[in-house]
Amino acid sequence: MRERNSSMRSLSYGLLLAFAVPIQVSAQEGGDPQQPFRDFEAGRYVAAEQGAEAALAQDPDNPVWWALLAEARSENRRFKDAAAAFSRAAEEDPDAERRSYFRRAQTLNLVYADLHAEARSVLREAMGDPSLATRASLDWAMVAIAARDDEAAQEILNNEALYADFTRQSALDAGYSAKRSGLDSRAVRFFQAGLAIDESEESRLSPVERENIRREIRELERDWSFIAQGSFSTAGRPSGLSAAPLDDERALQFGAEISRRIGGWRNGKPFSVFARVYHSEFLGDDAVIGNATQGWVGARYKPFSSLNFNVEASKLIGLDSDAIDDWSLRGAISGGQGLEPEVGRSQWTYAHYYGDLSYLIENDVAFGIVEGRVGRSFALGDRSNVITPYLVVRADLDTGRQEEGAFGAGAGLTMRHWFDETDTVAWRGFIDFDVQARQRIVGDRRATGVLATITVGR
Repeated sequence: MRERNSSMRSLSYGLLLAFAVPIQVSAQEGGDPQQPFRDFEAGRYVAAEQGAEAALAQDPDNPVWWALLAEARSENRRFKDAAAAFSRAAEEDPDAERRSYFRRAQTLNLVYADLHAEARSVLREAMGDPSLATRASLDWAMVAIAARDDEAAQEILNNEALYADFTRQSALDAGYSAKRSGLDSRAVRFFQAGLAIDESEESRLSPVERENIRREIRELERDWSFIAQGSFSTAGRPSGLSAAPLDDERALQFGAEISRRIGGWRNGKPFSVFARVYHSEFLGDDAVIGNATQGWVGARYKPFSSLNFNVEASKLIGLDSDAIDDWSLRGAISGGQGLEPEVGRSQWTYAHYYGDLSYLIENDVAFGIVEGRVGRSFALGDRSNVITPYLVVRADLDTGRQEEGAFGAGAGLTMRHWFDETDTVAWRGFIDFDVQARQRIVGDRRATGVLATITVGR
């Protein structure tokens, strides 16, 4: 964190000016005690540093000279040395308010020097000193965030009286800190406060920045989800939530899943329980030749906050004679760009990858899908409707078949409608219609065909 805090700078110079009269008494003989301050005010930081050092040679216990020396060193980007000088200023000053400021400045300069562990040590020591009133100061909460001590920041922010002093940026910083701490409802409150304050700012957040915060709120508030899907395939298994082998390439399938988060967003590592039911119709030339209704109950965990990878364990429950009873282990990963409407743009690049591998323990069968898409998305009207033509490559594996692998490529088209948004929450639901046609490149003939899917999610 290299960006300087302008409010801290103005406060520090005001403190130095307040000390000017006592300095005159102890200044070096024959010198001008105000010159180092004039040098500092004029941006001559090297001269200000030299002046402060000369004064300290004669008056080594004067906190004002230590403070001026610290400020000048900080402006000269000697952050570690500045922190040491602020520490000495705090030791020499009897006034608790000024000592609190000097300790904050010491902590921040250690942050600027990338000495975060040392910064947290100073922070914790200050919080142990009741005279510094750290828990009554929003400035201390922001310093704790800068020092990467979210626990300390949120301890300070337990004091709700501090919220009246929020600026837009301090509210948003507090929100991200609360999110990292797993305090979802508090994070939502802080993000909403930041968006509200932004309404009266001269320099507003950009539409993209506001949208990113609205998406943060959406994820933090989402404690349950529902998805329903129907598909028709002449080209192997659909790429949706079904996780059991199909007995024929031509199949009609529909079903739904509901899931519930346990313990909230957990800073990007949510844990969920779910129940799922899918019904498959296997088609011959002119009739249904078989069907199966399959149920699942299980749990899902996302172990990495920065990667959309989920691991799943479930119990398969056969709901008719053609379905199976088994235990399943599953891993799924997805990501890309341009997956949601981009603010201020009528078209954008779309890229999406998806991978899914499952293993049925009792049947000793593994099956999976890897699919990649690249295309161009076009917004229609208010961006709630998006159409995306794309190219696709796809490979699938099924160790229960004689020909285990298949790989094909082709083209597709997705039409998606987004719904359910508010001023502070991004779109939470969608209806998606997707159709793709692929041609086999290698492997089994199931790589050739058409797959049409309609999905509703919330």
